[in-house]
Amino acid sequence: MEIIKFTLAEDIIKVEIGDEIDEASKKLTGTVELDIENQSQFVNIINSIFDDGTVKVMVDMVNVSYIDSSGLWALFEGHKKAAQKNGKLVLLRPTKDVKRVLDITKMSSKMKIFEDEPKALACLNE
Repeated sequence: MEIIKFTLAEDIIKVEIGDEIDEASKKLTGTVELDIENQSQFVNIINSIFDDGTVKVMVDMVNVSYIDSSGLWALFEGHKKAAQKNGKLVLLRPTKDVKRVLDITKMSSKMKIFEDEPKALACLNE
């Protein structure tokens, strides 16, 4: 799993998750599973972002093809860390299968989920 962080504004970080980095475009490609094998890497990245003082984080889920209970725990830990720092963590563009798991587990009622980046940014700027 590869993770890239982008600064969108002074206090907003966008996190992209994918399989590999396309060196030409600097974009992540390929699907990845957010599961027991990589959930600690994800949590460490999110914690470091909040510990560095950023309080608004957007996690782009477009390349996440599968999420298990460990991945759900990682997202919830990020959400909890954001709340502790009086910040926000929002999810952007989850795949159909991941969105279904978020809905079934009621995570979608606890976290803000958006299909387009401008709406996610608007929420983070509220």
